[in-house]
Amino acid sequence: MNHAADIPPEEPPRPRRRFPLPAIAIIVAGLALLAWWQWPRHHASAPAAAVPVNAGHAIVADFPIRVAAVGTVQALNTVDVKVRVDGQLQRVAFNEGQDVKRGQLLAQLDQGPLTAQLRQAEATQRKDEASLENAQLDLARYSKLVGIGAATSQSVDTARAQVKSLAATVAADAALVQNDRLQLGFTTLNAPFTGRVGAREADVGAIVHPTDTTGIVTLTQMEPIDVLFSVPQDVLPALLANQATAPLPVSVTTRTDGETVAQGSLVFIDSQVDPTTGQIKLKASFANTDRKLWPGELVNARVLVQTDRQRIAVPSRAIVNTQAGTQLYLIAPDGKAQMRAVQTGASVDGMTEIRHGIKAGDLIVFDGQSRLNPGALVAATLVSAKAQAAAAAPVTGMDAPS
Repeated sequence: MNHAADIPPEEPPRPRRRFPLPAIAIIVAGLALLAWWQWPRHHASAPAAAVPVNAGHAIVADFPIRVAAVGTVQALNTVDVKVRVDGQLQRVAFNEGQDVKRGQLLAQLDQGPLTAQLRQAEATQRKDEASLENAQLDLARYSKLVGIGAATSQSVDTARAQVKSLAATVAADAALVQNDRLQLGFTTLNAPFTGRVGAREADVGAIVHPTDTTGIVTLTQMEPIDVLFSVPQDVLPALLANQATAPLPVSVTTRTDGETVAQGSLVFIDSQVDPTTGQIKLKASFANTDRKLWPGELVNARVLVQTDRQRIAVPSRAIVNTQAGTQLYLIAPDGKAQMRAVQTGASVDGMTEIRHGIKAGDLIVFDGQSRLNPGALVAATLVSAKAQAAAAAPVTGMDAPS
């Protein structure tokens, strides 16, 4: 049996298919494009938003330089009205706390005893005047008689001596009468000056004496009135120089809310500095017609030492204190913030003097500096420098120049 005939013949091997190179390149490019398309994208960061701030232009202003101190209100005159003679208080002619005029009756003592004493002195004076008149007539008669030899020269001399003696007696009587009249006048107590009386210190019917520790009432002058205060010796040269030109203005404010209650002028600079405190005493005078100042009251006194005129100024809130010194933010023309070192001077009512670093008209950041960095873009809301100072800071007393 022929098995070879049953074996089918082998098929020839098939040739392998090959992709053309252009197709491969297309596929690779497609895959790369697909990978790029599917790869997570990093979007470009958006530009930083502008920082909102309040800004305004540096201005030119005057800076009144004042020195503040705690002062005490003092009356020009305060007197305890006392009696000058012993007597019984018969009448009180005032009400406690009343305003009185100079010469107005305040009190009256019993005048009976002193009136009787005056009458007695006047009677004695009249008696001695009569004796003097008689002695003068005797002298005239003796002078005529001695001329005709009817009287001696001794009798004339005696009569003349008698006239001189009685004349001296009459003069003493006149002095006694005058003294008694003064004593009687002392029973009437009148106001020595215009002012305000305090509480009554003696009752009607009481026996009062000049040696009593208290009088009838205390009278205090209210208009004008003084304020006494002390300032550091460092301002003394400026005080003396400017006071020589004209009396320096002084204002007084309350201790509670700082309200100005009176305007006056400096009238006294002490002759020496207190070596223990380095302070010098000053005194200012006020008309006080509205009675807003009261004797013994504690007040805040502010004396205008000098005025720095036409100085560049910005609100004090605009100043930034850094380790590099005093600076502020200036807005450049491109709208970005720039730090600028400045030299400051006096600060008054929320405004600060800039001595060096900027010029008038520069655009300055007044508020919002805490959110800024140099180079940051700003969105400025323009405000007035004085309005910003008034809104951002309370009205302070005053600062002497640094």
